[in-house]
Amino acid sequence: MGYWKKAEKELKREKKDGLYPVVYVTESLKDYQQELVEKEVDSLRELDLVNSSFQNVLSKSESFQQQLQSFGQIFTNINQVSKQFEEVKSDISQSVNQAQGGVEDLKNSSKQVESHFVEIEDTFQDFLEAVRNIKNCTRKIITIADQTNILALNATIEAARAGEQGKGFAVVAVEVKALADEIKKLVAEVNDSIGDVEEGTTKLSGSIDSSQAALGESLGKVDNTYAMFDKITEAAEGATSVQEEISRTIMESDEELRALQEFFDQTRERYRDVMKHINAASKLGTMKSAMFEDVDNMLSQIAPMIADYDS
Repeated sequence: MGYWKKAEKELKREKKDGLYPVVYVTESLKDYQQELVEKEVDSLRELDLVNSSFQNVLSKSESFQQQLQSFGQIFTNINQVSKQFEEVKSDISQSVNQAQGGVEDLKNSSKQVESHFVEIEDTFQDFLEAVRNIKNCTRKIITIADQTNILALNATIEAARAGEQGKGFAVVAVEVKALADEIKKLVAEVNDSIGDVEEGTTKLSGSIDSSQAALGESLGKVDNTYAMFDKITEAAEGATSVQEEISRTIMESDEELRALQEFFDQTRERYRDVMKHINAASKLGTMKSAMFEDVDNMLSQIAPMIADYDS
């Protein structure tokens, strides 16, 4: 009887020693499982931080895209203003062309006036020549009148010598002398008038010269004005080149903005894909936590089962 008790005790001790590795591995698995749970919690926390960071990046990206859209609108407004400048330039060119047409008409009219001045000057010279001829003629008339007076005087002397027979001839000689004196008087009046005409023509000649000089100066100013209009047109054309360069730069900038927006759109989609994977990983982490909890429950049941078995 004592032998069987001793054998039973020995058997229990051997069973206990044989299950020790199981107990040891179970305890080790529980410790390892607890460490995995802690690591998993840390991983989930880091995933939450990453998710939050991506949310912030997406928000910043959307804000930056809105700014890019604002820039695009600004470029569009600049381009519209640039096109309005083209219309203004066209109006300027049209106004300059009209003004140049008016200046050209003024120039042509001034040249016609200048040609009339030349004709007037030629006519005036002819008039002066005629006045000089008249003066020469009056001098000749005076000379003839003086000669006629001498002849009348001689005729009077001869008529006095003839006596009664020369009285009729004497009357004629007196009349001739009176007529010659009257002619000299008329010629003197004509000379006075011619003197007035010469004085007036001298002033008129000065006025014509002054008018021609003023007209020449006006034509010079007209030419300068026409040249200034050409410079305005050239400046407007130069501004057109600048406007075209601005439009080209704006178009290139707009294309770059579109490419940048497409890049951000693609990046945002990739960020969203990453966030989907992060959410999926978080869900898997949650499932793993539940599985770890199940494993912990199963491991916790092993020790009581071994204790029951030992007893």
